[in-house]
Amino acid sequence: MANPFSNKKKIRGWKRRIKQIEKWKQRYIDLDMEQLCRNYKDHAKLWIDPFYRLTRRNPPIWYSRLILAGMIEIYQSWSQQMQSLNEPFYLKIWLWHPNFIHSQIVVAFREYSDYYNNTFDKSNDLKVFPSHLYKRVPGLEEFKWELAIDSVDYWLSDLQEDIGMGIRTDKDIEAIKSKAYKCETVKTSAGNHTVYNVKVGDVWLGEIR
Repeated sequence: MANPFSNKKKIRGWKRRIKQIEKWKQRYIDLDMEQLCRNYKDHAKLWIDPFYRLTRRNPPIWYSRLILAGMIEIYQSWSQQMQSLNEPFYLKIWLWHPNFIHSQIVVAFREYSDYYNNTFDKSNDLKVFPSHLYKRVPGLEEFKWELAIDSVDYWLSDLQEDIGMGIRTDKDIEAIKSKAYKCETVKTSAGNHTVYNVKVGDVWLGEIR
């Protein structure tokens, strides 16, 4: 199966791409406090073309470093704004690896201050943050990182429908089950559903020490 995050297609106009990072950063550098006080949560995703499209692809590592530097600047700005409220808040950088283009900065407070605490399953892998990939990114040394799991969740009911439509085979389903690190039962209004969680990478959750 082709990697949806492949960089095989040639990208041109890198000077223009670098300027896009600055435009993206300026769009988010000042937290919209009015919206935050309405919704109690906000985020900044990497809306940077051509990487963040319907079919996403990872930028080269040197470009990812520039994006991460911008993410840290946004984080620092949001942190100052949130501290001025004198209330507890959640603020972290979610850094995906290897699927970097999914990364984002997330903030929440008041009713949603604990909302994101269980977004990811914690990882038991003995890994250290891949700082060698992001060397010389300003401000990175101020962060502590917690390792979580980037997973794809497969609902058994959906998989069975796929078999009926000829999209998957019984062998495909067994392969998913064998790769799952967790199987859980989810209760919905329609009843109980079996869900298989398959790890596809890591998510590093970062905050200033």
